[in-house]
Amino acid sequence: MPDSTMPDSPVALITFAGDYVGPPLARLLARSGHRLVLHQPSSEFVEELRDGGAEVAAVGTAGDGFMAGTGGLGTAAGNEQLVHEAMRAFGRLDAACLVTGKIVLGRFLEATQDEWDTVKSANLDMVFHGLRAVLPPMLAQQRGQIVVFTSATGARPEPGVSLYSSTRAGANALVRSVGLEHAADGVTVNAIGTNYMDFPGFLRATGAAANPERRARIEAQVPMRRLGSLAELAEFTAVLLDGRSRFQTGQFFSFSGGWST
Repeated sequence: MPDSTMPDSPVALITFAGDYVGPPLARLLARSGHRLVLHQPSSEFVEELRDGGAEVAAVGTAGDGFMAGTGGLGTAAGNEQLVHEAMRAFGRLDAACLVTGKIVLGRFLEATQDEWDTVKSANLDMVFHGLRAVLPPMLAQQRGQIVVFTSATGARPEPGVSLYSSTRAGANALVRSVGLEHAADGVTVNAIGTNYMDFPGFLRATGAAANPERRARIEAQVPMRRLGSLAELAEFTAVLLDGRSRFQTGQFFSFSGGWST
């Protein structure tokens, strides 16, 4: 296990680290000796990690408006600033977990221009600019691992999610192509597409947050008959980021309980 106090210890970047898979993934990477660059973590979480011996550079804190929401990381400047802060703090970047996207539901002919602009920014621009920012330092050192979070709906479109699933499908294709372009360069680039995850954003979007009957109907749509946990997702993601398994790139992995392939 690498010593996180050593200057050659690997450095991992996690965007939107205060929510979703960010906290459990950061804990796993810290335990494996990674130094961490966390985008918008809570101050309490940073303190927890540091108390455990991890080196952590926090770039913005949750709710402070620094590159908040999808706006900042939907731009080249926002992503470049994030990578600049990582390089300034630790001088290298070995792994990057790019959490992207915004859930927008509704039928196609009822969609507004604002909704279309939102999903394009969150689901496509964020992936495009994120990859262009994190790739150069990894290519320079001829080693690195990148995981982009997309959605399993990009592999299985359904009625009522046309804007969301189509932009997620585009993101999946972009990640796979970029991964193949750099397959011989020592850098792996993969996408994880989730659906039916047990986290507040999904529960709110589907109306299951405070409705046990609605949740039961949703779980019945999953072949495994349950929602996925963020702890499971973090374990799966860590394998693609921490250097243990580097013989896969340009891949889309569906993490959806068998709902899509």
